[in-house]
Amino acid sequence: MRLLPLLVLLLLATAVPANAWVTMCNAAIPATMVDTVSSATAYPGMAFRFKITADANILGAIVPEDTIGYGYVREVTAASNHDRNGSLALDMREVIYKNKEIQVINDPRDAAIWAPVETTVERASGYLPIPGLVRQAVNEVRHGKDVTLGPGFNFHVIGWGDPRKMHPCRKVGT
Repeated sequence: MRLLPLLVLLLLATAVPANAWVTMCNAAIPATMVDTVSSATAYPGMAFRFKITADANILGAIVPEDTIGYGYVREVTAASNHDRNGSLALDMREVIYKNKEIQVINDPRDAAIWAPVETTVERASGYLPIPGLVRQAVNEVRHGKDVTLGPGFNFHVIGWGDPRKMHPCRKVGT
């Protein structure tokens, strides 16, 4: 008998709050790069190709695996001195199947900007334990790393129809 009030209290404490919601997005479609894009040579507006890596239903059209899609470079920053790394922002736009353009966008849950990262060992080996002017002088001439995305780089796209009628993601809940 004493366990019943404790059980009720425990259930009330773990219940979902009345104003809780989750973000639901359209089905993510796996894709991979076909062309290579590097922050060293890319420019805004440069086109590139990608392909769908699984059969998918995109806005009611059944699109088979290996269907080619197109996108463009939205923003790019090349690596430079002062140890500044390069970065890329890519925008996936459409998949072409049977001469039909099917609009897609990047999955909002994936990263939008890519930049190189260093491992802990790289970070530790590049550290100079010399304070002050010597470290500043070394960093003046140290060149950052460019980022390159090419075949084998995987990401996701989602179908994107008329933006006045649909949303890629929406709040669901109470």
